[in-house]
Amino acid sequence: MPAELENTGSAARDFAMLERNLLSHVRLAILLSLLASSLLLHARLPDPSSPSSGDTPNVIGNIPVAAIAVITALAAIGAGLWEYWRGYKDMREMRGFLVATKSHFLIMSLVALVVFATCLTMITDKSL
Repeated sequence: MPAELENTGSAARDFAMLERNLLSHVRLAILLSLLASSLLLHARLPDPSSPSSGDTPNVIGNIPVAAIAVITALAAIGAGLWEYWRGYKDMREMRGFLVATKSHFLIMSLVALVVFATCLTMITDKSL
């Protein structure tokens, strides 16, 4: 089996799609780690009308939420790598259609659920 693939049909577009999907997963993981960092550092954007509104008190709940965000970021990177290698394997085997796995969909659904729950928690709880 050759180490290089010939550029026939949509192989270049499919490979670019795999790279874009992986980079999207990495971007999501960076955003989640930024969220975790801001929770741990107690950083908030201040309200323009009151400059001291950016100060937040030390809250015990920040650490578990930040830990969940870091775990979710690692899961997003893992799911992205898994999907990349599965798609690359499908391309090497010259499959007509790249097959999405249900495990990737399940992991990314859980990541979306955690992001949504974190957003609701941040909106409703003023101490976080």
